[in-house]
Amino acid sequence: MIKFKQAILNEPLERLYLVYGEDQYLQNELFRAFWQRAEQSGMPDWNWINLTAEPDLKAADLIDALKTSPWGTGPRIIVLMDAHQLSADLLKTIAAQMEKVPETNTLAMFFARIDRRLKAVQQLLEIGVAIECESPKGEHLVRWVQDYLSLRQKKMTPAAVRPFLAKAGTDLHLISSELEKLIMCTGEKAVITEADVAAVTSLAPGQLEHGGIFELVNAIAAKDLKQALAVLAQLLDAKEPPLRILPLIERQLYLLIAAKTKGKAGTKAVAAAINEKSDYPLRQAEKYAHNYTLDKLYYGFEQILIADGELKLGAEPEQIMEQLIINICT
Repeated sequence: MIKFKQAILNEPLERLYLVYGEDQYLQNELFRAFWQRAEQSGMPDWNWINLTAEPDLKAADLIDALKTSPWGTGPRIIVLMDAHQLSADLLKTIAAQMEKVPETNTLAMFFARIDRRLKAVQQLLEIGVAIECESPKGEHLVRWVQDYLSLRQKKMTPAAVRPFLAKAGTDLHLISSELEKLIMCTGEKAVITEADVAAVTSLAPGQLEHGGIFELVNAIAAKDLKQALAVLAQLLDAKEPPLRILPLIERQLYLLIAAKTKGKAGTKAVAAAINEKSDYPLRQAEKYAHNYTLDKLYYGFEQILIADGELKLGAEPEQIMEQLIINICT
């Protein structure tokens, strides 16, 4: 994607671009790149045309815009949004007219999706440059983060990238926002560390099962009250409902009890007996089982029941959840 942006900004433009795909952030980045290129000409009022594929859009208006020469030496850029809403006939008309468009002019068509079965779409793909805006995943997302930081003369340690993504999620809008916060807060530091991520990065909405809650329950198991309260604050700031958090704290207490009472039984057998899909959580709980007596764990269940009742009666969630964690950990 960076390659395409740099080409749009600095190299001779193609007559036609087809931008498509699910990721709105990437589409917006390309839209801004086309705007910046038009702005470079010094005459964006003339050399920049932004159209939307609405029912009243006439083929003649679009063709006239494509054939009108630019003012000055810069390119004339016509952007057509929501191009997936165009009829097959209008797509055929555009494909037929592209050879007549001056070399100085560029049409950038933005689609939410494209149907490659349509002959008109096939013709457009043969003529133009297709740019797919697909959300990066896995190692590609890790590379995207590093590339984003590299353009701003920053790096993130490999050990920090995965905790960062566990908090920030996969939405590039949120990821870029959190990266900008890290860039600002780390000042002149060239390398962003795991400690920086823990201190600055907020938990994205919907990340309860993707890292944040596990930080919370691990901190509770370790009796790290300061860390547990810090992660709780992030979860609540991310609008995670306390009544979704409570069952996962309760599960952690069950795991600690199982770890303390399993004797010589294997972790896989015990995990299966308590309906865990894997024995990994139980093995993790074994590391912290010495922090609690059985009486303290049973007391924790009592406190969860009290917190559940108070929350359902409309008590202040932050206060109730903080007090619950304090009662369990101390």
